[in-house]
Amino acid sequence: MVLYDPHRRWGPRGICRWEDRNLFFAPGGQADRKPGPKVQARWDQAKELCAMCPALAECRRDTLGGEFGVFGGLDQHQRYLIRRQMKAAVMRWPEARRMAWAREMYRLRQAGLRWSVIQTQTGIPQGAGELLIALWKEHLEGQAEATAIVDLELPEPESPGFPGRPGRRHAWVRHRGLVSDAWYRGETPDGEWINCTTTAGRGQVHKWFRRTDVRIYQPQAVVILNYANRPDRDNCAPAA
Repeated sequence: MVLYDPHRRWGPRGICRWEDRNLFFAPGGQADRKPGPKVQARWDQAKELCAMCPALAECRRDTLGGEFGVFGGLDQHQRYLIRRQMKAAVMRWPEARRMAWAREMYRLRQAGLRWSVIQTQTGIPQGAGELLIALWKEHLEGQAEATAIVDLELPEPESPGFPGRPGRRHAWVRHRGLVSDAWYRGETPDGEWINCTTTAGRGQVHKWFRRTDVRIYQPQAVVILNYANRPDRDNCAPAA
């Protein structure tokens, strides 16, 4: 049973890659309320393209946690309603699916992932996730060797790998559990932090990334920038 694909390997098959991005992110709508007629009309145009996409099923499965835009034939308001009703829907899922998700939620939380990241990766919001974790704990308690199972160190979730091909900008970056295409802007003198511009929601974000979370496929002239509030400042030598 494939629950979700955090790498979104189906991405290159999506026909939206070759369409106008603004069509899938029509301005003016809010996830928690029904859109106006003009915004809905734009969303419906995007859904018509989704219906022809060979990656429709996988996209719908893996983008349920997205806050903005049209993905997998669902707009942001539809996804919001599904997430809002998910806690009540969990108990109606087939047993195998419910317990598979319960185990996965437990694993992700034990690995230290925040609920915002979990929702982005899996589409399951905090309320439904906490219910699933409670079900998994009950399952463990009911096992004859529950203590041994609980004491086992759970594996860290696999970090998304970088695509083997170049994108359309300068670098691949890992951001909130996903890999996205980004522009290089500069780096710290020691090269441990790289500043990039990538897409987030309906806009762009300028963000510092650890070098391990960046793969530059289009080398650029090195630009040295000052990162005044870098998290590892105490471990760095004072600037000259």
